[in-house]
Amino acid sequence: MGLPVLAVAQARADNSVGYTHESYVEDRGRMTVQTETLRGQVTLTPWLDLTARGVYDGISGATPIGAPPINQLKLVNPLSHFAVPPSTITGFTRPFDGVSSASPVSQATPRDVVPLAESKDIRRGVDLSAGLSFGPHHLAPEISYSNEHDYISYALAFNYSLELNEKNTILSFGYAHSYDLVLNNPFTYLTHDATKNTDDFIAGISQIVSRGTILGVNATISHSDGYLNDPYRSVVFQETEIDPNARVVLRGEKRPRTRDSQAVLMSIKQAIPALNASIEGDYRFYHDSYGIVANTLGVSWAQKFGRSVIVSPSFRYYRQGAAHFYAIQFPGDPVNAPARVPAFYSSDYRLSFLETFTLGLEANVELFEHWDLFLGYQRYWMHGLDGQTVQSTYPSANIFTIGLTYAF
Repeated sequence: MGLPVLAVAQARADNSVGYTHESYVEDRGRMTVQTETLRGQVTLTPWLDLTARGVYDGISGATPIGAPPINQLKLVNPLSHFAVPPSTITGFTRPFDGVSSASPVSQATPRDVVPLAESKDIRRGVDLSAGLSFGPHHLAPEISYSNEHDYISYALAFNYSLELNEKNTILSFGYAHSYDLVLNNPFTYLTHDATKNTDDFIAGISQIVSRGTILGVNATISHSDGYLNDPYRSVVFQETEIDPNARVVLRGEKRPRTRDSQAVLMSIKQAIPALNASIEGDYRFYHDSYGIVANTLGVSWAQKFGRSVIVSPSFRYYRQGAAHFYAIQFPGDPVNAPARVPAFYSSDYRLSFLETFTLGLEANVELFEHWDLFLGYQRYWMHGLDGQTVQSTYPSANIFTIGLTYAF
């Protein structure tokens, strides 16, 4: 493509097998995700190649339940309508905590700390794809499957690209559909199995404008319908009841049953031959029917050392507005004062007004004739901007990646 810096593996044979391990570790003992990935690719004919990938995730740790710290509560007794002082509250409970083997949401909850709940799961996933090439036409169908104890996902995707102008211009089009089954279990607000369907469409263009410059633009639209709640996420209502142990009774969140989103991504890659390097910048605009508007800026540098090492530092900044139904507490109560309850409500911090920063450093190393090593580290920070959600709600994390590929 005219750039002096390419991934080492691209210069190897078309057949390869690779293994990657990634550790995502949040600060303060929050969530930890250990991911193992095995990937194989084989070229059967000049016009057909197959790729298979298997993923195993081990997930454990603590995550916010959705309720604010006790000291932030503003409650009213549903019978007397007098204010309930936060000093009289001892913690939180959910309707199903007392009738299942689950531990209570909070035991001896600190008054100024966001309440957390322990979570543990294993995810297994596999996807298969084929690459078919007929002159300037390239088609890539793909199927995937993912399974957790409370979530099953099936997906189909079709991607097509067309080379024009002596391969200086590439047009691409894609479609994907996923069918997800959300399973009922004793520790959620979901009382029966539910489904979710998502359709994604993408169209893009990549254009070589000079020997060392590539521009890219793509647009994506997405539509989801069905059960879009997080079945573990709780909310606090102003007129909720207090149990005999002075704990606030939590309710489950309620999101719209449809979500539409649109995104545009623009990127530029520029070769710098004098430094044996290249730089890439990108900008992404996002909008959805939840009312979220988001902007992402990213930049990365690829520096080649000798014939076999490429080092790539990177930086990414993301900022989003809040969903129109996000808050840390809501008026009324679905049981005690339903007339004052809004149509939709969620206290999931991921829907709040926030920003994130990601610093990364990656290295690709050609070890021997057939072996490539990948090393990566990222530092991730998330900060709330609404002045209401306490900062301890938002995670920060270290992400470590190591991968090894054998090409043959």
